[in-house]
Amino acid sequence: MTTKKCTEPGTEQNLALESDAHPFDAEPVIPSPPHPVLVDGICGVAAIGSHGTYSTRIKLWLSEEHPELGRTFSTKYFRIEQPGRVEWGHQGQSFTIEKILEEITP
Repeated sequence: MTTKKCTEPGTEQNLALESDAHPFDAEPVIPSPPHPVLVDGICGVAAIGSHGTYSTRIKLWLSEEHPELGRTFSTKYFRIEQPGRVEWGHQGQSFTIEKILEEITP
């Protein structure tokens, strides 16, 4: 049986953590879980937030090795100007990202 994934293009808004820890927080914050995603077709989870640091970054945890990103990836040098396409680094690198909304089993 094949499971089909219903997705939407990833954006800074729909991949942002709902609850995020920041060094300036007066009280400890428990971060919300990352969002299920497809990165260049590879399943994983992703989140945009400060992740306990002073700057916003994107973090990915993938189910298998990505040829350029590895299994885990994090950078604060990113932007999403076109939904579903993350540009990162300083050399014009990019990857596609889709947020998984639900999985449908026929």
